[in-house]
Amino acid sequence: MSGKKKQNALYRFLQNKRDVFQSLQEIDFERSEKRLKSLMDSEEGKRDYPIPTFVPILLVWLFIMLFPLAMIVDPGYMLNHEVNVRSLVSYYVPLVMTILIFLLNQKYFVPRCIFNRRYILYFVCNSFAIGIALFLREIIFFLIDRSPGDGIAFFFNNYCFSFAKGHFTGWTVLSFAFFVALVCIICVVYHIILRQIVKAFIQREQKRSKIQYELDFLKNQLSPHFLFNTLNNISALISIDPKRAESSMTQLSSLLRVTLYQTSDEFIPIQEDVKILQKYADLEKLRLDESYDLQFNIQLENPDFMIAPLIAMPLVENAIKHSVGVKGKNFAHISVTQNGSDVVFVAENSNNPRKSSPKSSGLGLATFQKRLELTYMGRYEYKVEQNSDIYRCTLTIHDFSKKT
Repeated sequence: MSGKKKQNALYRFLQNKRDVFQSLQEIDFERSEKRLKSLMDSEEGKRDYPIPTFVPILLVWLFIMLFPLAMIVDPGYMLNHEVNVRSLVSYYVPLVMTILIFLLNQKYFVPRCIFNRRYILYFVCNSFAIGIALFLREIIFFLIDRSPGDGIAFFFNNYCFSFAKGHFTGWTVLSFAFFVALVCIICVVYHIILRQIVKAFIQREQKRSKIQYELDFLKNQLSPHFLFNTLNNISALISIDPKRAESSMTQLSSLLRVTLYQTSDEFIPIQEDVKILQKYADLEKLRLDESYDLQFNIQLENPDFMIAPLIAMPLVENAIKHSVGVKGKNFAHISVTQNGSDVVFVAENSNNPRKSSPKSSGLGLATFQKRLELTYMGRYEYKVEQNSDIYRCTLTIHDFSKKT
C-alpha cells in the first residue's frame, strides 16, 4: 500500500512539474535549432557530404576503446605494471563484450522485450548473451595460454570454465553479470528518455507544420479575396468610365506582378509591403469620387525591417470600404510607423458602415485575425475605437526577431 502511495506521489509530482519540464525542453529545442541554423549559415556554399548516422556513434565507441592506451603508454604506468598481450586481452575482451551487449540491448532487446512487456524473454536474452560472452572469453584466453599439444578436447575437458587454471573464477561471472545489469538499466532508461524526447520533437514539428499549413492556406486566400474585390471595382467602372477602367487594369496587372513574386515569402521588407498597400489604395481610389480624401503617412526608421506580407491589407480594405457614404466628407487616412522593433498600423476613416449581407463571410477580417494569431502570437495589440463620425483601428506589432 505504501509503495502505491509513493508511486502516486511521484506521479503527482511529475504532473505538477510537467509545464516546467516542457518549458525547459522547448528552450533546449530552440537553442539547438539556433545552433544548427548558425552552423548551416556558416557552411553555406560549401560542398555537402552525406554521412551515415552510425559514424558518430562509431567514433564515440572508438574513443572509449582507445582511451586506456593513454594510460598504457604512460612511462609511470609501465614501470609499475606489466604490459603484455594477456593483460591487454584481459581488459579489452570484457570491454568489447560489454559494448556488444549494450548494442544488442539498444537495438533489439529493450525495444522488442521491455516495451512489449516481455520481461522474462528480456532476462533470458541477456543471460544467453552473458553465457556467449563468457564462452568467447574462454576461447580467447585458451588461444593465448595453450601449449602445443592442447587441442579441442583439452579445451572442453580441462580448460573451459575451469577454476583449476586460475583464469576463471566465480568473481568473473558475478562482476561481468553486474556490469551487464548496469548496462541493461542504462539502456532501458536511455530508451525511455529518448522515446520521450523524440515524441516531444515530433509533436512540436507536427504543430509547427500545422501552423505553417494554416498560414499558407490563409495567405493563398488573400490573393483571391483581394482580386475578387478589385475586379468588381473595375467591372463597375467599365460602363461608367472605360478609360479609367483600362488604367485600373494596367495598375492591377502591375500590382499582381509584385504580389506574385513577393507575398509568397514568409517575410518581406516593410517598404515593399507598404508599396503594395499604396498600389491597392490607388486602385480603390479610381472608382471613388475626386473629393474622396485618401492619405498615406509613412515613417520607416528601417525600410528593410521584415514583416509578414499583406498583414495590414484588411485594415486598408475596410477603411476604404466603410468610409464611403452620402453624408459629410469621406476619407481614409492610413499611417504606417516603424521604430526599432515596433510597427504601428493605424487606419482612420469616416464611419459609414454597411449592412452585413447574409452571403458575406467576412473573410478579410477573419483571415486577418487568424494570421495575426499564428504569426505574431503574444507580440501584437489590436485596438478599435469608434464614434458616430470616425472609425479608427490600430495594430501594433512587437517583433524583436525581424529587424533586418
